[in-house]
Amino acid sequence: MLSRQRSFGATMAVLALAVLSGCDEETDFHPPIGTDQPTELSEKLAAIPGMRILEHAVGLKSEQFVLGFLQPADHDDPDGEQFEQRISLLHRGEEAPMILGTTGYELRGYEMEPTALLGANQLMVEQRFFSPSRPDPADWRTLRIRQAAADHHRIALALKPLYPAKWLSSGASKGGMTSVYHRRFYPDDVEGTVAYVAPQSYGDADPRYVDFLENVGPAECRDALRAFQKEALSRREAMTAKMFELGGADAFSQLGADAALDYAVIELPFGFWQYFGESLCAKIPDATATDAAVWAFLDKVVSPSWWSDSSFFNYEPYYFQAAVELGYPGIDDSHLVGLLTVPPGADVAASQVVPGPTKEMVLDAEAMPDIADWLSSEGERMLFVYGERDPYSSAAFELGGAKDSYLFVVPEGNHGASIGDLPGPIQDTAVGVLSGWAGVLPMPVPPETLEEERRVRLSLGRGRRVAAGHK
Repeated sequence: MLSRQRSFGATMAVLALAVLSGCDEETDFHPPIGTDQPTELSEKLAAIPGMRILEHAVGLKSEQFVLGFLQPADHDDPDGEQFEQRISLLHRGEEAPMILGTTGYELRGYEMEPTALLGANQLMVEQRFFSPSRPDPADWRTLRIRQAAADHHRIALALKPLYPAKWLSSGASKGGMTSVYHRRFYPDDVEGTVAYVAPQSYGDADPRYVDFLENVGPAECRDALRAFQKEALSRREAMTAKMFELGGADAFSQLGADAALDYAVIELPFGFWQYFGESLCAKIPDATATDAAVWAFLDKVVSPSWWSDSSFFNYEPYYFQAAVELGYPGIDDSHLVGLLTVPPGADVAASQVVPGPTKEMVLDAEAMPDIADWLSSEGERMLFVYGERDPYSSAAFELGGAKDSYLFVVPEGNHGASIGDLPGPIQDTAVGVLSGWAGVLPMPVPPETLEEERRVRLSLGRGRRVAAGHK
């Protein structure tokens, strides 16, 4: 489940597979051919100022690209330092709608549900500061939601001349959050937005998550999870030995193996409901379980490897954003006092960032209320999908007076909730809304396409720490 940075080639391979799985004709099941030969589209893309083609593959009915696009490190200083931001493009036709998407993290290649539903083109944008889309030197003061929204705005301006049909935006979890923030600052860039499992957190330890976890699922399952947390911590030596087997003694040099174990155990109930659910309750190991069984369950649900050095530095930009603007889930660790090596309440976003001169982490307490106020008073054509059992649903966006906007909840769904999981009549409504915004008739989505999207979205996430779809 740990997300790793992909090479350009690996990104293209995943993108190609996702594109092909969404096709409904047998002739489409041929791998795209990587090519250095120019096509009409590649020549148009290469002519865009600041754009270069990093990867290009041609299939029977589509072209796929990984592009590099020059962006100002600080949009308030457009003539200053620049960096190259990675974008993937799935091209089906210039007259088809365009889905402007993001994971909110590193670039990942997969076909999003709205893309498949609408037979659309798709742009996927790598979030600024996720390697390699990072200024050098990196001034972390420019890692703000308004700056990221400006990134998306410039991409839309650059590519709309090639794609004159309707544009929609979409993303899951942090990607969904990013899509909402883009609409806040540039509401006219797209016709509508569909955001999946996207939370709106307040403060550095939002208490709504604590309340949710105290009531979700059967009481006996919650009790078993708390007992398991204590059991895992009581076997610290055995658990850390398993951690070292995965990556060596130096794999946790930044946080330390003991702290990594603590954070994984603290977040286990959150990750359990975020990614799994009631069907796993009967498989929670008890005090009679072997060390191997205890480790296997912990590693499956919230792996301590997510706090290894490689993961720590890869996702540091998310934690910085959470510490200064996005807010972060609160979690109760009071029942673990005496078993932890970290202080009570230590599991906050700022704990996951290396201090530095441009990393002052003072939470802007007005950033998220501003988004909420905009949505409820000026928002329009917004569609949100949540999973009933996903802890992030406890911090769902509130529509207020948003026009032509919708919020749907998948019964018993988790962080992988999609439109295809909604009950029939509600699903029909959601699909009808999107097709109306895009101005096209909807298409059937093969189950394997939806499953691939769900797999990639969940692989981006790590327990509760990242609103994933990082995760």
